[in-house]
Amino acid sequence: MIVNAAVPNEFNALRVITLATDATCANRLAGALSSMGVTALTNAQSLSDVQTWLVEQPVDVIVCEIRPGCDDGLMLPSLLKGLHEAGTVAQLPSIFWTGETTLNAQVRAAEEDGVVSPHADTQQRWIKHMGGVAISALESHARLARAAGILVEILREGATLELGDALRAVVLTRAKPDPQLHMTTFDALAEDEVINALTTGEGLRFVFQPQFELLSRRVVGAEALVRWKHPRFGEIPPSVLMPLVNRLGLDLLLFSLVEMWSIRAMLALKRENILIPIAVNASAKTLCTPHFADRLATRMQQAELPNRLLKIELTEDVPEPDELHLSASLTAIRAKGFQVSLDDFGTGAATLNLLANLSFDEMKIDGSFVRAVEQHSSSRKVIAGIVSWAGLLNLNLVAEGIEDESTIPLLHRLGCRVGQGYALARPMEIEAFLSFLIQRNKYQ
Repeated sequence: MIVNAAVPNEFNALRVITLATDATCANRLAGALSSMGVTALTNAQSLSDVQTWLVEQPVDVIVCEIRPGCDDGLMLPSLLKGLHEAGTVAQLPSIFWTGETTLNAQVRAAEEDGVVSPHADTQQRWIKHMGGVAISALESHARLARAAGILVEILREGATLELGDALRAVVLTRAKPDPQLHMTTFDALAEDEVINALTTGEGLRFVFQPQFELLSRRVVGAEALVRWKHPRFGEIPPSVLMPLVNRLGLDLLLFSLVEMWSIRAMLALKRENILIPIAVNASAKTLCTPHFADRLATRMQQAELPNRLLKIELTEDVPEPDELHLSASLTAIRAKGFQVSLDDFGTGAATLNLLANLSFDEMKIDGSFVRAVEQHSSSRKVIAGIVSWAGLLNLNLVAEGIEDESTIPLLHRLGCRVGQGYALARPMEIEAFLSFLIQRNKYQ
């Protein structure tokens, strides 16, 4: 039973509904919300009721209980995704899963050298469940929902503080512009504005985010990034800019601009006797440009820089590449001494196939796993597995998206030696980046 808490006025404006199939569950959810000063607008008894409500008016949060024999809460993210893709729902509500947590025994045969023997002794493990569903399975399902743009939080039943923190996060999120809502605005960008920005450099900024050895905090590399400030719409996120660039066939032009600024940074660092690789993002389409490797080598030779200082990060901006063509391009690039990194590993089957079929020097763990490493055991298991795989394939590994200082020791214990993210350093303009490295170099 949840005890009454002080009523926080900050939640008054939130539009919350509950999803419960029976009155007892509905009352339990309503009581939990009431303890936080929130009154549910309605209780939906089925997914069709949720759909009807969302069509008529916007909702910020849907609270539902995970219970044995009731799959509505688990199916809710799929329903929201479908409504959003159909254009029926503009703003996706957050989902709070709650329920009774239990420790259930799971018996399995003991393994010997990785093989289960039919005559082996049995071992008993205790698995944490919520409403009859393993917490690890819920975490995996929630992570998939977040990847689809739907925020899902798993809250223990009766955990008033957890509920308050989750509601507070929604308040802060709703106070910021929703990137999904702005997609239609960004679609109005005229093609000539994008072309003008890339040809004149108007509104473009090129920034550099350092990569650190986590234990020593020594800078061992950097990633070059592009930012575009539109005169009317303000900062255009990369998730919007890059599809526009690729659609207009300007990917090679943008790569050339980022490469040019990266070479400028390398030359300035070379004068200070600082030699670290700088990574530049490139799509499969860009890498498959005829004579791409020769062109890279010529640029570096003209600058009198060793090829190993320029790292190419393969992104997934262009899906389903011609793997045979891409393999030839990557092999040619690596043959000339350039490093090749696989960006955002773990975001989908595409990266898994690429890693299995193509050769790389490095892979980067997607930030979604890194950000969840403290909260979710499944993320820790995934990262530990990636570390093991990287070791088997003799690949360097970079953890990206490190936003909390407290995750750094945990990542290091899991086997991550290098990382980047706001907790270490934010992307910097070239002057600030150079000063940052020069100052650190003096004391190392």
